[in-house]
Amino acid sequence: ICLWRKFDVDNGVITSPLYPSNYINSEACIYDIVAPKKKRIALTCEYFNLSTKCMGHCGDHNGDKTYFQDITTFERYEGKELAGQTIKSKKNHHTFYFLSNSKDVEEDQRKYGFSCSYKFF
Repeated sequence: ICLWRKFDVDNGVITSPLYPSNYINSEACIYDIVAPKKKRIALTCEYFNLSTKCMGHCGDHNGDKTYFQDITTFERYEGKELAGQTIKSKKNHHTFYFLSNSKDVEEDQRKYGFSCSYKFF
């Protein structure tokens, strides 16, 4: 459904694939947010709930888990770690990576996915 998407219009939203429905398994997405020069980006996740189902040996922030990663800092977010949180960029370009694992959550009764708004400042 998604590989790479560029966002360069102020006051936008990035979401997991199929949001508000659950994302599909084994999906990879890159969200590339670009603000005008001398501006920065604030990303706020109003909804953030990723499945913590895992295959094999898993611990905090490792193993075959679904995650959302800040490519600039390599910080990895799982579960509900970004719910209600804001990430501010140091420059006018910020890239995020979403990877869902092979555990099927499409038909799960719980709501999995994310919706994060961004603005330039």
